[in-house]
Amino acid sequence: MLFSKSSFADFLWNENCREAYTLTIQLKFDKAQLLLEKEKNKNPNNTLAYLIENYSDYLKIQVGEEKTDFDRLKKNKEKRIEIVENDKSKSPWYLYSQAEINLQWAANRLKFGEYFTAAFEINKAYRLIQENNKLYPDFIPNKKSLGLLYTLIGSVPEQYSWILSIIGMEGNIKTGLNLMAESIKEMKVDKDYRIMLEETYFLYAFLKMNLDNNRKDLENLLTELKDSDYLLLKFALSRIASKLGENDLAIQILENRILNKDYYPFHYLDYLLGINKQNKMDDECVIHFKNYLDNFKGNNYKKSALMRMSWHYHIKGDKEKYSLYKNRINSLNGKQVDADREAQSYYSNSKAPHVNLLKARLLFDGGYSTLAVEELEKINSNKFFENSKNNLEYFYRYGRCMEQMNKNDVAIKYYKKTVLAGKDDPLYFAAKSALQIGLLYEMDNNLDEAKRYFNICIEMEDHQYEQGIEQKAKAGLNRLN
Repeated sequence: MLFSKSSFADFLWNENCREAYTLTIQLKFDKAQLLLEKEKNKNPNNTLAYLIENYSDYLKIQVGEEKTDFDRLKKNKEKRIEIVENDKSKSPWYLYSQAEINLQWAANRLKFGEYFTAAFEINKAYRLIQENNKLYPDFIPNKKSLGLLYTLIGSVPEQYSWILSIIGMEGNIKTGLNLMAESIKEMKVDKDYRIMLEETYFLYAFLKMNLDNNRKDLENLLTELKDSDYLLLKFALSRIASKLGENDLAIQILENRILNKDYYPFHYLDYLLGINKQNKMDDECVIHFKNYLDNFKGNNYKKSALMRMSWHYHIKGDKEKYSLYKNRINSLNGKQVDADREAQSYYSNSKAPHVNLLKARLLFDGGYSTLAVEELEKINSNKFFENSKNNLEYFYRYGRCMEQMNKNDVAIKYYKKTVLAGKDDPLYFAAKSALQIGLLYEMDNNLDEAKRYFNICIEMEDHQYEQGIEQKAKAGLNRLN
């Protein structure tokens, strides 16, 4: 046996499995599969091979986002569960493997709208991990999975609250994030579980970005992970850099990623690189959007890529290409993600975006708030301010820039104007403003006002990005309760 604690009679973390797992997390699925086939031939009773094989399917679906892969691979789930269940091992990997397979397929089903089955798989995973934690309280991977479940369940939007009633459990974001942080700390110093560090860091990074309100922790993650060459962690790092307003760093991270035929194609990173370059008005952005459209075989974010190409040419004053890419939006399928729904709405709107507002949005997204304010202050037309929707976006964009410049009192003033003017508007500006007010009050330890604005945010309905904004507001309430 290679490991003392992580190897058991039918869950052998031997050289083949260790290398196959590492290759899988590196997205080198073909090489990993060759090793797994070799292991299954050499040690047919090593059930661990089927857990690692499931990781490969899970990541392939999450990274590739192709419905054909999902439909083709989901039949593997029940076969693997049956093999693991029949093992009847006394190893802590026995229940853990079943839980992970269920959890991974729940994540895949949520991506493609199979919510009911996903709810039961989450329920199953939670029960299995709880039982495993009782039997093996020192088994570090339990903390990773329990932390993930507690955190996600603590932020389920209201429209999916029926899932919680089926599962019959409550989450807690603070507890979940603390468990994941503990597992990372312990994995760093425990040779038996250190192999799982990159996977855990990846999950933890996205949870911290989306469900916590702690800039310092994100800065620390950026420092801790900066030297990693794992594509998954490059992805996480680029998103953290963008979240922190470090657009140039995000570009550097994505441009320095390893590209060769051994890696499963991660085309979404081209789309993100296009966004980062567009945020600094770099004409090269269209190259990356075009690469994404040409190479990605799925549907998600294609409409958005076309919208952004249309934006680019609108800013450049090229009316022909502005219309060309805008009109192509309707020719594509896919409105599953918010960015594509925004693109479809953009296509349906006959009015072109206001150039200064659009540039202010993009520059702010890149962290270039001074330049964004300059664009907003170029707007001095009385006719512009006679339009209520123009006012709404102007207030919101100005508030966002003020927050990025640490002028929080001014930001809150403009956010409150946005909430008041847009609480019944289908655009997202008012709901996002209420969320940002809540986050700013939370940071200032004004917890009653933070809770009030998180609730105001949640009460707004039928607006753009409703699910994602509500999830963050609910996470805020969960942190404060």
